[in-house]
Amino acid sequence: MSRPELPRPARRALRRRQSAGRLWLVIGSALTGLSFAHATLAAGKLPQGGTYVAGAGAIASHGDGLVVTQPGSTRGVIEWNSFSIGRNNSVMFDNGSGATLNRVTGGSPSAIFGRLSATGSLYVINPQGIVVGPSGVISTGGRFVASTLDVCDSAFMQGGGSLTLSGDRDASVIQQC
Repeated sequence: MSRPELPRPARRALRRRQSAGRLWLVIGSALTGLSFAHATLAAGKLPQGGTYVAGAGAIASHGDGLVVTQPGSTRGVIEWNSFSIGRNNSVMFDNGSGATLNRVTGGSPSAIFGRLSATGSLYVINPQGIVVGPSGVISTGGRFVASTLDVCDSAFMQGGGSLTLSGDRDASVIQQC
């Protein structure tokens, strides 16, 4: 049995509705992917692959968190493969009244949905971007700086009044409420 031919205006309207339906399907799929990514972070993620490249200290995991100690140095630079903190997880920097620069070298943005704390100052540099989620808490005894621009290790280790951040990045630092 054959379908009757629709008039031209009706065929155009039907094609527009079908195209709009496909567009909403694509948008819905993208939003579902973001929801799964958010659920993964909420489930429990911690920074990975941390290594001191300047200064000295130790990185130890404990249950749902990390403790980074920097006992002999007033300043330190750590390079991480990834630096995200899932909900209900924590990362604590025991850096006295000093400062720790955390540079992310992997290809993913940082997402902070848990607790990030330090006794001193804390710097997080990720050229891919940084998101502090609505459940993310940051608490320091000094400064906190999050940036997509980089800083020279030797300039950071020398300290002083100001740092020059440089680079050419389109990524952002976002705080969600």
